[in-house]
This record gives sequence, C-alpha cells and structure tokens, in this order.
Amino acid sequence: MDVETRAIEILQETERELRRLTAEAVAAGDYTGIIRVAGWAKAIHDLARSAPVVRSPSRSVSRTASADARVRDNGAVHGGYPKFFRRGEELVRIAWSKREKKEYQHKAPYIAVKVLAGTIVSAGKDGRLFTTEEVLPIRDANDGSEIPNYQAYVCIAWLKHTGLIDQHGRQGYSVPRLEEFQATVESTWRSLPEH
Repeated sequence: MDVETRAIEILQETERELRRLTAEAVAAGDYTGIIRVAGWAKAIHDLARSAPVVRSPSRSVSRTASADARVRDNGAVHGGYPKFFRRGEELVRIAWSKREKKEYQHKAPYIAVKVLAGTIVSAGKDGRLFTTEEVLPIRDANDGSEIPNYQAYVCIAWLKHTGLIDQHGRQGYSVPRLEEFQATVESTWRSLPEH
C-alpha cells in the first residue's frame, strides 16, 4: 500500500470517528460541540475527497481535475461560502456569486428540512444510495402543498455541508448514520446561528 492511499484511509477513519463524536454530542445535547465537530468532520471529508485517486480493496474511484477544482473552491476561496444560518423558522444559505462577485441568499422554511429529512430516511434505508429524483418533490405535511424544489435544494446543500448526507458524484447520496439522522438534523438545526 502506498503512502497516499494509507493517508487517505487515515483521513476517512478520522472522519468516521468525528461522526461518532458528533452523535455523542447530539445525545449529550452539546450543541456547540455538534457544530464544531461536524465542521471538522466536513473539513476532513473534503480533504480526503480532494485526493487525485482514492483506492480501496472494494473499489477504485478516480477524480477529475474539474471535480478537484470544485472541492478546492467549495467555499475556501471566497470567505468560507456557503454559510448557513437560521432566521426564525427559515434556513438561510448565503453563497458567493462568481459572476456577480457578491453574496446571494436562498431560503427554505424549516418544514422543508423536516419533510426532506423524513423522505431521506425512507429513501436511504439499509445504506442505499438515493437520487434527488427519488426524494423530490416534497410536500408540506400541514397542508399538502408542494414545496418548491429550489427550497429542497437549499436543505440538501445544508445537509451535505454539515456532513449529515454524503454525495457520491452523480450516483446520488447516502446517509452515514441513518439511525440517528432525524435527531441529528433536529439538533443541528437548533444549533444553527441566528442571522
């Protein structure tokens, strides 16, 4: 096993351990710890993903230059974007527009987060990969109205950003800790900074 492959395995194991700590923080109600440790896990996850080639005994995944550029540019270049906040019962995503060279915002109601989380639990059973086509559109549990897809995508971006779901290229998404997913979504939501 070469040094790079071993280093990537160490990063992946570190991310798994940080996820376990995040779950412990959820159980203990340590909301500050949840945010900090989840942020570290996300940083380790991104670092491992930025490797030119990732190999494991079961599969081999090569990364393209454009995928590497997306990982490197995932917020680090423009002041840590995207940023997520809570405004009352709304999830707010602040991102950087390369074209406009300024911030922009997208918002989604908390009900979209809750409904999407429930849908993801069903779609991601047994570690199964799922696509956005399988979980969208989602409907408001109160009145049955369809929640606009752009709001669902704000929620998906937040779930990815916090490491609550993993993206596997175009193949779809998975939930690393399905049994704790909804409780972790709830506690991570409550620990979001107000904006």
